[in-house]
Amino acid sequence: MRELILAAVALVLQLAVFYCTGSLLMHVFKGKKDASLELIVGYLAYYAVFEVLAVPMTLALVPLSVLTIVWAVIMVLVVVCAAALLHRTWADRLKRIGGVWRNHSWWIVLLLAVIGLQILIVCALQDYAQDAAYYVGTVSTSVYTDTLGRFDPFTGAALTKFQARYILSAFPMSNAVWCKLLGLPALIQCKIVMACINVLAANLVMYQIGKKLFHGGRKQADLMVGFVCLLNLFSGTIYTQGEFLLTRAYEGKSMLANIAIPAAFFLALCLWQMWNEDEAVISGKTRQISEKKHLLPVRERNVWCMLFAAGASAICFSGSAVIFPVAVSAGVLPLILAKRKWNRLIPYALCMLPGILHAGVYLCASMKIITLWAS
Repeated sequence: MRELILAAVALVLQLAVFYCTGSLLMHVFKGKKDASLELIVGYLAYYAVFEVLAVPMTLALVPLSVLTIVWAVIMVLVVVCAAALLHRTWADRLKRIGGVWRNHSWWIVLLLAVIGLQILIVCALQDYAQDAAYYVGTVSTSVYTDTLGRFDPFTGAALTKFQARYILSAFPMSNAVWCKLLGLPALIQCKIVMACINVLAANLVMYQIGKKLFHGGRKQADLMVGFVCLLNLFSGTIYTQGEFLLTRAYEGKSMLANIAIPAAFFLALCLWQMWNEDEAVISGKTRQISEKKHLLPVRERNVWCMLFAAGASAICFSGSAVIFPVAVSAGVLPLILAKRKWNRLIPYALCMLPGILHAGVYLCASMKIITLWAS
């Protein structure tokens, strides 16, 4: 019973931190007011910032307890600032909760049922593969030894050198921080709490993609989430993102395939829509509306910032994020070439930077040009 209560508390607290982070960022950058989008933005920003903080502390051999204190202070500050600035906005949003039914009708029932079904599946299924042992074992050994990934999760032996394949992705250390804060067993945090959150985040990203594809149609987006769920349920091979979502939702590769890369696709759709809206048809000819004096319009700047955060969070999720620049290029580069927006090559290159830096450090470590000492 104690573990169930702790799991519920951890789930609520982590979702609250993600939501407050996203709400605060959207407020600061004057972004769109959308609760589901704010949760996604907060999720990506959380792991992007955590990666920047945790990896240097890991390489500096800082104890887990120190990282836990620093990160707890940051989270408290974010939540307090968000509450102070946005409590009226949240109150107004609660008053308009009835509008959710008007916008979705019975399709909201389908949406909730689909997400609930997937959550039940990921909680009920058990996966004992090597990757599963790594993600849980790294967290448990880090909590038990008060270190940041300095012990082999398979044998418990102290490491002399970090494995670049794993240590440059700090997602397991985030789980360790929450276990340290709440006294939650690593198995429950990883396989229950985080799996539920990841399923919710993945479905919300798909919902946002549906809204973008169907020009803001919420009912159509609800139905699209249902169809995607059916595709995932009938994924009969381990080589699909749906199989990873339903059997290995707590692993970094699943987060990369189901959240970070789909988020990049969604943001590419946002750019495509914005650039189409910037074109005006006059006498059967298309002309470009003159842009404002600043480099990027506010809405477009926010999209590029979110894309950068998605790239940084992808590194936090998994070493397989070396493929993320390819995903960004596939989504964004054809748009830049088609619309001839050559000045957008600069923000595009900046969004590629996290993945390129990660790949560079990984290759240097693999080729023994640099050594990542663990002791």
